[in-house]
Amino acid sequence: MPEIVARIRTRLDDRQARIRLGVLVWLIPLLVITALVALTPSERSVTPLYHQASTDWREGKDLYHGSGGMNYLPEFPVLFFPFHSLPAPVGDILWRFSTTILLATGIWRFQRGQYGADTSRAFLYASLFAMPLCLGALRIGQANGMFAALTLHAAACLARREWSWAAVLMVLAIGVKPLGVVLFLLSAVYYAPLRWRLVPALTALALLPFLFAPADYVIMQHRAFYANIQACAAVTEHRFADIGGIVRTFGLELPPGISKAARVGAGGIALGLWLMGAKRLVEPFRAMFLLALTACYLMLFNPMNETNSYVILAPALGLWASAALGAAPTRLFGLQTASISLSMCLLPNLFHPVFGNYFALFWNPVMTIVFFAMLVPWVRRPDSPFAGLSAKK
Repeated sequence: MPEIVARIRTRLDDRQARIRLGVLVWLIPLLVITALVALTPSERSVTPLYHQASTDWREGKDLYHGSGGMNYLPEFPVLFFPFHSLPAPVGDILWRFSTTILLATGIWRFQRGQYGADTSRAFLYASLFAMPLCLGALRIGQANGMFAALTLHAAACLARREWSWAAVLMVLAIGVKPLGVVLFLLSAVYYAPLRWRLVPALTALALLPFLFAPADYVIMQHRAFYANIQACAAVTEHRFADIGGIVRTFGLELPPGISKAARVGAGGIALGLWLMGAKRLVEPFRAMFLLALTACYLMLFNPMNETNSYVILAPALGLWASAALGAAPTRLFGLQTASISLSMCLLPNLFHPVFGNYFALFWNPVMTIVFFAMLVPWVRRPDSPFAGLSAKK
């Protein structure tokens, strides 16, 4: 046993070996998922809904037809069309490959300027802590995975002062899921160079559908989207893993008015915390805090947040766990964050035979609250150790 441990340590001291291991963390599950999709393309997959949306768009049909419709902007079928136009199951496989590659490279880009020669170790740790929580979304091809990847890259661009790319990626994230407006608004409050770049990017997204359909049809679909999103905000079923999922576990229900007020109030609190953290932290921890804050808000206050939606939070958990493990003062926080991420993946599966999906509907939002409750005190400290970590190369 000591010889095996020593051999593992030796391998982990090799930079190239760490990079290969980090890549394999993402590649092996992706290859398994690819094989499953190739064998049974429509089983455990939501991409048929996306294909249907692209087909409906091409044929000029209503995108929001009852429970079989979609809940995204009318821009989404246009953005998904390159994958829709490929033969099955190639398009679905490419969709999952694109999502996985963007998630992995987003973590790498965030860490490359932070750790220098030790980036490979940080990437390996962050991948180990983030990837398991991404598996559900990657398996079914959920758009949340692509949304998480785009917001991750956008935040990495903010940390690197790549303002134009950050604006483009944020707007693309909105096109994939309207939830991207949270990162869009919060980032514009602090990052002044980003503001004027967001306007033309958002304008381009708004005009995109008019290039592929008559104007009256596009306008009608935007109106239908607004009505659809209003209905989505009033859901009461116990199948969503937000703050309502915690309350419904105990047989209670938040009235729609109180639920909406809670989302607005939490948005104000999120803005205050963001301004506080932005002033105290330096890059890349400032952008990492924004990523975590945005993801936590969406996990808790999106009324249609599913368990697979936690792929949006996974990169933030992996990045913070990896960063905190790199210094003695924050090592316990790093271990706790890593444990939170892994528990969201493992425990719901472990207890599924007993509680079904209800355990995840309670556990995941509770763990999100715990993570953020641990993170904020570290950020509020005037001598936050994360500011010192960012200078290490």
